[in-house]
Amino acid sequence: MLNKDDIRRYSRQLLLEEIDEDGQQNLFNAHAVVIGLGGLGSLVARFLVGAGVGAGAGSLTLVDGDVVDVSNLHRQASFNETYLGDLKTRALHCELNKVNPAVNLAIKSQFADETNLPDIVSAATCVIDCTDSISTRMEINRACVKAQIPLFITAASGLSWQSVNLPCGDSETSCGCYHCLVSQIKVDENCSSHGILGPVVGMAACHQATQALLFLAKRHLTKIQWGEYIVGNAINGTTNSFHLPPLPNCEVCQ
Repeated sequence: MLNKDDIRRYSRQLLLEEIDEDGQQNLFNAHAVVIGLGGLGSLVARFLVGAGVGAGAGSLTLVDGDVVDVSNLHRQASFNETYLGDLKTRALHCELNKVNPAVNLAIKSQFADETNLPDIVSAATCVIDCTDSISTRMEINRACVKAQIPLFITAASGLSWQSVNLPCGDSETSCGCYHCLVSQIKVDENCSSHGILGPVVGMAACHQATQALLFLAKRHLTKIQWGEYIVGNAINGTTNSFHLPPLPNCEVCQ
């Protein structure tokens, strides 16, 4: 049962039928893993902590091996100049503890790769990919498919953002994986080569955090659009989407 402090803290989201008290308990007991703590990951983690993810028997794991650089500050809203040169994991841990000290935060100050990903994702309820490298996303996708852990991928570049939710092993959902996606369409590499406007990252993070929270609260909620690849245009506020079909003979998911 939620106590008085819980009800006061989470009162606004408890009013939503997509959350309610049962969903809040699910958020408390979930184990979410956020990989990449740049503009996307730092803001997604802030929303998850605010919502109480990992404030019970669960936890929130933050994964990144990078340090805070002055070039980050125009879009990575959780950091400021006092953290320049510090590990992003430690800086974000400090900031998130100020928001909700009840959340069980775990940090892994390392870059995700094929050697450590099986351990990183092994106990996760879901994985939230906020990295900016296609090769890293492909390794995260491979690890999640193998472990059958739902994966939420979002990226932002220039004045647009892209997102896809992947069930990674749910036989009842007919969609491909990230390997299927990059085998069929060209995906922008990262914001270092294409540039990025800070608020565009915020738009992408809001979408990704919403999708992850809805899943973590009510895991069989039909409103989650699995396998829908969404492209958002920040200039005119429009989105386009298409369903990601499985690639025949995909070496990862088939």
